[in-house]
Amino acid sequence: MRSLLLTLCALLAVCAAGGTATAAPARATARPVASGTAAEMSGAQAVGLVLAGGAILIIAGQLLRLRLRIRRERQGGGTDDH
Repeated sequence: MRSLLLTLCALLAVCAAGGTATAAPARATARPVASGTAAEMSGAQAVGLVLAGGAILIIAGQLLRLRLRIRRERQGGGTDDH
């Protein structure tokens, strides 16, 4: 269970890094980077990142509910709360 959550968190980190598993090496520039360049996250990328994070939270919540339900059933308290 824990390894699945760690995998989901790693997937979110990869999405935040722009889809690459390794960080790009830092570039030394003589001039400052202007606003609106490729180094910044676009609005579509930000929305995608927020949606990916929300999906991961939903999945984690569902896995937690499943884990708790299975634990209750194993302990004999298999009554449903619905």
